Amino acid sequence: MTVACRSRREPRWRQRGQALLALLMLLGIALSVFVYNMIDPAQASARREARTEAALRDVKDALIGWSVARTSPTDGLNARPGELPCPDINPLDGFEDGNCVAGALGRVPWKTLGIPEPKDETGELLWYTIAGPLRIWNTNPNPINSDTQGNLTVYQNSVATSLTTEAVAIVFAPGAALGNQNRDPAAVDTCPTTGTLIARNRCAANYLETAATVNNATLGGPFISTQSSGAFNDKLLVLTSADLMPVVERRVAIELRKLLQDYKANTACACTNLGGTAGCYPYADLSDGFSDAAPFFPGNENNRGRIPALGAAPFDWGTSPCASPVPSIPAWFVNNDWRLVVYYSAGQNFLGPGACVTCVDPTLTVNGVAGSEAVVLTPGPLLSAAPRAPVPTNDPTYWQYYFPNDSANYDLNDIYVTPSATAYARDRIYTIP
Repeated sequence: MTVACRSRREPRWRQRGQALLALLMLLGIALSVFVYNMIDPAQASARREARTEAALRDVKDALIGWSVARTSPTDGLNARPGELPCPDINPLDGFEDGNCVAGALGRVPWKTLGIPEPKDETGELLWYTIAGPLRIWNTNPNPINSDTQGNLTVYQNSVATSLTTEAVAIVFAPGAALGNQNRDPAAVDTCPTTGTLIARNRCAANYLETAATVNNATLGGPFISTQSSGAFNDKLLVLTSADLMPVVERRVAIELRKLLQDYKANTACACTNLGGTAGCYPYADLSDGFSDAAPFFPGNENNRGRIPALGAAPFDWGTSPCASPVPSIPAWFVNNDWRLVVYYSAGQNFLGPGACVTCVDPTLTVNGVAGSEAVVLTPGPLLSAAPRAPVPTNDPTYWQYYFPNDSANYDLNDIYVTPSATAYARDRIYTIP
């Protein structure tokens, strides 16, 4: 017997329902795409700008870290804290050139800084310029210390508003090429920035623009930061003296504090001070780099003034009356005149043999609490015309040039305070212990 087979088919109402559901899903997807396309450009732009800003900040942090860590002979015979690397100009290999003019303009030397290649939102490598006074010793043998300031000018929107006249470095995100800018590495042409025939990808004028008559592609500046337009899309991050020098001062002060602690430990077997404690700190220098005490100035024992960088008493730097480590003044400290800008004092109970003629109390008092053995103060930049030259004999007012905003720190009474000010120019105090 033959049995007829009927194929099973979905009811028409169910088929229509599935088709309608599929149509609604397609409409939902289309609507989502439409809404996404309406919103995403702003979000995408914000994400791109965030990437650029992060790259700029990373370079700024790397420049400060590199500068603060500089020391000799590890980083070179004349390396010193506070200096900044030259830009990478030629052959664009990621390393600083090692020799550059003041206001040199080139790419960020990212390999020298030890960071990933920093690029902006368009994929362009960041540019960088450096103030002359902060260049490395090879090309700038002038001292770098608290009094060293940047001299690059940056305007905001127009020449009527100055962001700073003391920039030590500026980092640029060049953005996409505009107008006639040609960044072809294989093409050679006369560069308006340098006036020389160079590859187009080495010419700043093909990356940086002009706004309000200020051309960012000019060696030494001035420079300008303003809103992007069809003719200008540079983004700037400015590194000022106030950003860099307080951190450098902290590095110097911490190293000096450790040096003084090593001096005391190293004299423990040969120097018992008035407080009965083994070991002592060196007598201070008033004017010429040597301790005001025997053997340099017998009978003139001084407990406050400068670090005796050229000769310490009762034992000189580099000698080893007791145990290691043998404390030695870093060459960069002397060569860059840090001895003229760092103030130092020790309490009478922690000094060696001799009648301290300037001591007031057995210990130093800091913020109303007695008992500190020694202090190191970094005074910030010089705020008056008077140089930090040798101190005139018996002239206590001289120290006002070190602490013009904090008179309590130059009253010559073994009493010190931590300034309440937050300005970068304030002095900073480091105590032992």
